Amino acid sequence: MKINRIITIIMVLLQREKITGKELADKLDVSLRTIYRDIQVIERAGIPIITFQGSAGGISILKNYKINKGLFTKEDVIVLLKSLNLLSSPVLKESENLRTLEKIKSFLSEQELDEVTNNLNQLNVDLSPWFSKQNIDNKISIIRLALKEQLLLSFDYLSVRNKQASRLIEPYQLIFKEKAWYLQAFCLTKNDFRVFKLSKMSNIRKTNTKFIRQTTPEVFSLFETDMKKKIFKIKLLIDESLLERILDFCDEKDIKKLNAQQYLVNFDFIDDDYSYGILLSLGHKCICLEPERVRTEMIERTKQLARSYSEINKLSISDHMFK
Repeated sequence: MKINRIITIIMVLLQREKITGKELADKLDVSLRTIYRDIQVIERAGIPIITFQGSAGGISILKNYKINKGLFTKEDVIVLLKSLNLLSSPVLKESENLRTLEKIKSFLSEQELDEVTNNLNQLNVDLSPWFSKQNIDNKISIIRLALKEQLLLSFDYLSVRNKQASRLIEPYQLIFKEKAWYLQAFCLTKNDFRVFKLSKMSNIRKTNTKFIRQTTPEVFSLFETDMKKKIFKIKLLIDESLLERILDFCDEKDIKKLNAQQYLVNFDFIDDDYSYGILLSLGHKCICLEPERVRTEMIERTKQLARSYSEINKLSISDHMFK
């Protein structure tokens, strides 16, 4: 990536008094012409570059500018390396980012490298799921290629009503939100912008058809506005054994200790299957105190669950169906 290379060149010039174009080209594995084009970009950004001719020649940043401006402090380098480290996580692995990461490290002194490495080790971002067997890596790989080459994508999508439908889209942005991956795209099937959940996408295929990028709307803005209108507080009574789990869904300020074994929780809730599913997953040690309509709905859902398990004993099912 050009921006990674230019940042690396600036950092080298700040560290070194002078370096030849050939040395830079060799270090960055590009042509000498590419290095000189990058130098022109750096100059246009307002950084004064000096070139020296002859056998002792090379490229340098004006010494006084280095002292006065202090373009990259050690903290700046740490921020850059952390960003590259994130982009090089298992799910978003990209060889060029890994190479740039190692190149920047190679320009630090041994003492600086130890300090920076210790700082980097304080943050570890792994976006891969704990147990999911879905081939998210493969999906992301195909989508990123389509994004890079600006090509249409086709896939099958499972809708809210569990109906499978084929889609043809212009891909625009991969998004990791809370616990899931999404893709913002313009859907040619629906003639509108959509956000697709990767777990619901299957048979993803990169086409050979290029598209012209459009201005994209803000991701999730309409969805979040709609959700905020639907959210309301419910009051839960939970056993202390559920405290660790409930912290996955709400803040500490919404939890109040009632006695040695029980807590009161103000819980953000939406009247849909997903939210009722969360409450059901907490089991019998979680009781909805109010509002009454949510408690009544929970009673009906647990009754239906009990009926479903009771009725399975009446079914005539061959043993081989469970094998």
